[in-house]
Amino acid sequence: MNDTVAVALITAVSTLSAGVATGGFAFWGTRRQAKAQAQQAREDRSEQRAARHREVRRDVYVRFLDAAVQVDQHMSFMWIEPGSSINADKVEQMIELTSQLWKALPAVLLEGPPAVAEAARACAGAVAEECDTLEEIAGSSGEHPLYVTVDGFTTFSEQRVETQRRFIETARETLGGDLPPLATQA
Repeated sequence: MNDTVAVALITAVSTLSAGVATGGFAFWGTRRQAKAQAQQAREDRSEQRAARHREVRRDVYVRFLDAAVQVDQHMSFMWIEPGSSINADKVEQMIELTSQLWKALPAVLLEGPPAVAEAARACAGAVAEECDTLEEIAGSSGEHPLYVTVDGFTTFSEQRVETQRRFIETARETLGGDLPPLATQA
């Protein structure tokens, strides 16, 4: 009977040892798999957050650029229109478009990064300076701005183009655009 008990004890201990070893391996494997899944989930969330942030930045940059293009077109028309067609409504519209550009600026400053924020600030500053000049010229004389100062038109137009180009380039670089750099005009 002792032999039977000994064999039963050995069998029980062997079975228990095998169960513990199997359970340990299963626990270890499951734990490793759970860690890998948790790491993958963190990476996925990080990528999703980065994609959402990139999309928000893109939307902010596009709104700012749309406002810049609208005011740019209006100012260009004001410079080249006949003097008699420059009236208070067109000046007010220019001021409103400039204001819209300045209203879009804080979102760009908030979303950053600093290089894009600085380029946007330079663009808005150039537009504001030109707006002030056009408003002063249109209000002070009956002459058309182009006839008053051709050099002013050239200087302001080049400044507008350059600041917009710089904004676009820094924004594209920030967004990781895969497009080639903008061609510089010679």
